Amino acid sequence: MNTNLVILPTRSRPDNAERCINALKEHSVMSDFVIAIDDDQSDLYPRLDGVTYEVNPRLRMNGTLNLVANKYADKYETIFFLGDDHLVQTPSWDEYLTKAIAHKGYGLAYGNDLLQKHQLATAVMMSTNIIKAVGYMAPPKLVHLYMDNYWMILGQRLGTLWYFDNVIIEHLHPVAGKVEWDEQYREANSNEVANADRMELHRYMEEDFAGELEKITKALGL
Repeated sequence: MNTNLVILPTRSRPDNAERCINALKEHSVMSDFVIAIDDDQSDLYPRLDGVTYEVNPRLRMNGTLNLVANKYADKYETIFFLGDDHLVQTPSWDEYLTKAIAHKGYGLAYGNDLLQKHQLATAVMMSTNIIKAVGYMAPPKLVHLYMDNYWMILGQRLGTLWYFDNVIIEHLHPVAGKVEWDEQYREANSNEVANADRMELHRYMEEDFAGELEKITKALGL
């Protein structure tokens, strides 16, 4: 078994999911793949070879990611979140990221999405010892947005956040003019979701982060 697991939450985009998996199969050297789909869309997604499928009630992106990450955290050293609008383009991308984390034994790593680049980890690899310490990859009350902001803050506070400019994991997002706005983008980026997630991250940082960081550092023996 490989040491890294890629979790790909997806909704209403079976073609995107297949494109992601084809690129991952071509360029990965130490990763297994999970596609996480909602039970109301199970039949929409053809089952691809070499992929595990997780079918659950709809929990939105962060809820689904946290559910699946918890299920597999004991089986892998790292877990990588990849949106269905990301495209891995660099051979051995996972080796670059896992080696950085393995050097310290914990942490987060990300590549160049050709949009936010070093400024934001829109797709991220996290060591599972962090996930197991708190029970999630991103604060559970977030719906879709500001997860990447949290990952940047957490990695910086731990002093273990690695960025690889040469590892291309392109974000094919409408903000970059690379795809059209569809129903999923409009829902996820609505003012309602954006405001709620922004306020929740602020609340989490004010009320919960210090205690959760303490759990992580204790689990890591820091």
